[in-house]
Amino acid sequence: MEIKRDAILLIEDDFDLKDTISEFLGNEGYDVILAENGSQGIQKAIQHRPDVIVCDITMPGITGYEVFNMLHQINTTSVIPFIFLSAKASREDILLGLHLGADDYIPKPFEFSELIRIIKQRIENRKKVIELNDEKFDALLNNSFSGTLILNGQLIEHTNKHFADMLGYFQEELIGNNLINFIHTDDICKVVDNISKCEHGAIKNFNIVFKAIHKNNDLVELSLKGSSVIFKGEKRIVSSCTSEKSDVTVKENNNPKINSVKLSGREIEILTLICQGLSNAQIAAKLFLSERTIEGHRARLFDKTGTNSAVSLAMWAVKNKIIKI
Repeated sequence: MEIKRDAILLIEDDFDLKDTISEFLGNEGYDVILAENGSQGIQKAIQHRPDVIVCDITMPGITGYEVFNMLHQINTTSVIPFIFLSAKASREDILLGLHLGADDYIPKPFEFSELIRIIKQRIENRKKVIELNDEKFDALLNNSFSGTLILNGQLIEHTNKHFADMLGYFQEELIGNNLINFIHTDDICKVVDNISKCEHGAIKNFNIVFKAIHKNNDLVELSLKGSSVIFKGEKRIVSSCTSEKSDVTVKENNNPKINSVKLSGREIEILTLICQGLSNAQIAAKLFLSERTIEGHRARLFDKTGTNSAVSLAMWAVKNKIIKI
């Protein structure tokens, strides 16, 4: 079976240098895609979606800075490692390039060994990020205690059964649909605005409550927490969803004098993960929440259940049949 070679997009207007770099990268085992100006570079980045982009800064027409800014606004190209290559080697130029968000800045003239080292490092780092985020996705999708959504913009690419049940649909009926089709008109702007800001990097995550439309036309109040992540090498919005009315009341069996303990859907979700032995940091990563939020939930669980440790909390959960062993 043929092994796929990593692809490098080289955007360089100096023909001699472009050919020299291309030949060198080809001998190092890379597929090289060539562009002689910024406009070509943008088109080929969108068309080929290379593993790394190496781009000169000073070019006629569209500069390297403009190439970077344009590709950074496009979902499929914004996650590609970007390396500036330029004769501009002042500290201010380097800082400007890195401030824009580029991964590296290589001043001319340079050693080819240094170019290869940086390219290999960026490809390896990207693969690690993809693997890590894929693991987070698997953990999230396998979590049966909350609804999950994977959004490409507003398009629902994946949903688990729990979220589908919240709206009274089968999963197949939701996948491929626009999320706004299931949101009450009063809340569409709020949801779309938060998704768009998160997708374009204006905010890191969002936490909103909105009214969803159930299949039977009833309104369901849902809490949606979303973050922008890299999934299979592309930007996506992953969201965890719970019903604001998913409270569960647990009655203490052995002491009728103790009032009923009322736990929200989120508290039961976190309680279950605590009982699985997960730390605050692990739970926060799994649910895309902050550690401080998890600490607050844990403290409230201790207070509500009259326990003071994870072990006693787990015993309480087993006793009240929230967790089965």
